[in-house]
Amino acid sequence: MTEQQQATLHAALLAIDDPYYLNTFQDAEDEAEWWRLNEQFIQHDIKRFLPAAFNPQDPEVWRFIRSNLGQFFED
Repeated sequence: MTEQQQATLHAALLAIDDPYYLNTFQDAEDEAEWWRLNEQFIQHDIKRFLPAAFNPQDPEVWRFIRSNLGQFFED
């Protein structure tokens, strides 16, 4: 993604006010398990918050989403 695309996506992610996406976790294992269990749901649901140009199922976009919303996630 270009820097402009990253900035646009980052701004969209910061605007999310749904408590579902504002979880906190005790450790990286808990967070990783939550992402694993909810990946398909999140990839579908989060579309409502994103500009149409971004597909959460695209690996690069998905990695960016996880790294920005994750508490422990590191790429």
